[in-house]
Amino acid sequence: MTKEVTQTTVKLAKMIMENGTPKAIELPDEVLLGNVSLEKAQRLMNKKYKEPVTVFAVQPETKVYEMKVEDFIKVATLKEPEENN
Repeated sequence: MTKEVTQTTVKLAKMIMENGTPKAIELPDEVLLGNVSLEKAQRLMNKKYKEPVTVFAVQPETKVYEMKVEDFIKVATLKEPEENN
């Protein structure tokens, strides 16, 4: 079985003042599921870091993953049917 998954790598930095000059300190890349816009990535990173950070790039990438059905069954949990009330 195969599954196509899109994830977005977010490039970001923290701005500091050094000798009166602004300087960007790069932070580790963040990887988010889905095709995330620059604006949404900025909101999510502001929440995560709880301090001003600047997202300067988002790089979405779609990859196709594959797995044998037998292996999937070993690691997956069985979904029980929902009862209709």
